[in-house]
Amino acid sequence: MSSKTLAEPKGGGVLGFIERAGNKLPHPVLLFVYFCAIVILFSFIGSLLGWSAVHPVDGTVYTVFNLISKEGIAKMFTQFSANIKSFSALIDQLVILLGLSLLEGTGLASAFLRRYFLKMPKKALTLAVTFIAVLSSAASDAGFMILPPLVAMLFMATGRNPIAGIVAAYGSVAAGFCSSPIISIVEVVGFGNTQNAAQIIDPSITLPLTGNYFFTLTCSLILPLVSFFVTLKIVEPRLGKYDPAEGSITSLDVNTQLTEDEGRGLKAAGIALIIYAVVIALMTFPKNAILRGADGGILNGPFMNSILLIITGAFFFPGVAYGIKAKVCKNHKDIIEIMTNGYSSLAGYILVAVFAGQLMQYFSWTNLGIICAINGADWIQSLGVPVFALLVFVVLFTALLNFLMPSHAAKLAFMGPVLVPLFMMLNVSPEATYLAYRIGDSVTNAITPMMGYFVLILAWAQRYKKDVGMGTLISNLLPYSVWYLVTYLVLMAVWYFLGLPLGPGVGFAYGLG
Repeated sequence: MSSKTLAEPKGGGVLGFIERAGNKLPHPVLLFVYFCAIVILFSFIGSLLGWSAVHPVDGTVYTVFNLISKEGIAKMFTQFSANIKSFSALIDQLVILLGLSLLEGTGLASAFLRRYFLKMPKKALTLAVTFIAVLSSAASDAGFMILPPLVAMLFMATGRNPIAGIVAAYGSVAAGFCSSPIISIVEVVGFGNTQNAAQIIDPSITLPLTGNYFFTLTCSLILPLVSFFVTLKIVEPRLGKYDPAEGSITSLDVNTQLTEDEGRGLKAAGIALIIYAVVIALMTFPKNAILRGADGGILNGPFMNSILLIITGAFFFPGVAYGIKAKVCKNHKDIIEIMTNGYSSLAGYILVAVFAGQLMQYFSWTNLGIICAINGADWIQSLGVPVFALLVFVVLFTALLNFLMPSHAAKLAFMGPVLVPLFMMLNVSPEATYLAYRIGDSVTNAITPMMGYFVLILAWAQRYKKDVGMGTLISNLLPYSVWYLVTYLVLMAVWYFLGLPLGPGVGFAYGLG
């Protein structure tokens, strides 16, 4: 499939078909209602037919819980409010908006962009954005919520389509979630679960957090280039020129120089950010610091658990400082009014989240996702194909399962105990098995509506173009998933057939470290 075909600007080609078909779907609110109904129906069918799966480690038998039963109906009624609260993407967005609303509403974002980015060449700007987006997985899920609205503002300020900015940021963050130049919470959780699975075969085995480091480091340098290509050659030509009249956000002023007040505001914001960073550093890095874990570590302590709040503070305090010094905010009432206006943009998203939260919990209650994962992994075991082909199949199977069960840790908890011991018996290291899993887990993050952040970026996109539908988003996000998948598989093949180390002392072969 050529980039010319994919980038057909008038709705032609494969992506044009996907966009047209996707935009004919009902409103996301109604779509999630339909999904809930489907899960309820399948819970009845699965319960009636006796669908089940046996956990490979502890022998727990999972059966389908019937939501149409007396207990199921009671659970749906009594847990309705709790299900909304469990939709973490909504809660996280409420937190991050404490800072983002001030960043945008005070004019700090506009002033910063005009000062530092307006003169940057288009290609350099796109490359910078894609690198930051891919590398953001080091901050866990924060990149999903922070970067799309920021990059949208950046693109709009430079005369580009803000929806292209949202797509570029979200597609790069989501599909590139497996890659980071530093060890992050992803490794802590992933290798922890993988080690537990590997101990089924070897109870004494310990897996280093650097088990995929050489591979992920390489990916973190190559994948931004892929996003750069997709954004410039496919996405922006398809979306075309942006018309501010189509949305509710006023175009940022890209022609004027900064005023004296704006300059003072930027200086105050910079000072506030430095002071804030110093305070956080003092709370994190000294021995026995407040944000260190019980074992003295940073990755497994309060710091990583509060990373979203920490990033929010990095927006909030500079935003307040800018607002005061730029004379945008005269008192606390002005600050609160700006924040209130920022939260008003979430109205549509909150309505979607009400029903998305129900869907997520229905999947959990019924055990349908777990049963699919366990039985699917058992099926992989029975295929009897060459090892590398089997690893590729794990990538593809995980990518498909991600549409039903997007949680990285949840899928691994149920697939790992089957896949990791299986591949160890085939002389494949646990680290290599986890690599195949995390690749598959990453590439379809961008295009699954089951990802909690998908409806969030839809809400952001509709601020700039009121009639943006799921089809528009998916059709423009799909190239990131496709090209990332191809890149990942090519790199995995290079590593496998050349015998390159995945990390220090770790290869594809088990026991040859």
